[in-house]
Amino acid sequence: MFSSSIAQDEITFIGVLSACSYTGKVKEGLEIFESMKSKYQVDPKTEHYACMVDLLGRAGKLNEAMNLIENMPVEADAIVWGALLGACRTHKNLDLAEIAAKKLLQLEPNNAGPTSFYQTFMHPKVGGKML
Repeated sequence: MFSSSIAQDEITFIGVLSACSYTGKVKEGLEIFESMKSKYQVDPKTEHYACMVDLLGRAGKLNEAMNLIENMPVEADAIVWGALLGACRTHKNLDLAEIAAKKLLQLEPNNAGPTSFYQTFMHPKVGGKML
């Protein structure tokens, strides 16, 4: 990204941050995120923060992800909270899962997904087997 002549805009950063998330490149993702504003004068938007929550969450850095959400200069949306909730399930963090599920329900009260997901997470035994 940096050595090519491709313009670094909001969309480019979403793609690069997502790639870092899927490949586990936490350090690189954090550096790129920090460089958005300082080096490329691109203000991070909610979508970029969602990528970062996903990046940190996949790496098991759930407290760091929550800290990022709490300190975002923009309001966290359902994508951000959904990324945290998914990571909480993967890493079995019930406390943060409860917070994320409640936030999702506030943002999308007609969406049964967070409630169902959280209830499954709370009561993972079905037919004597863990989900």
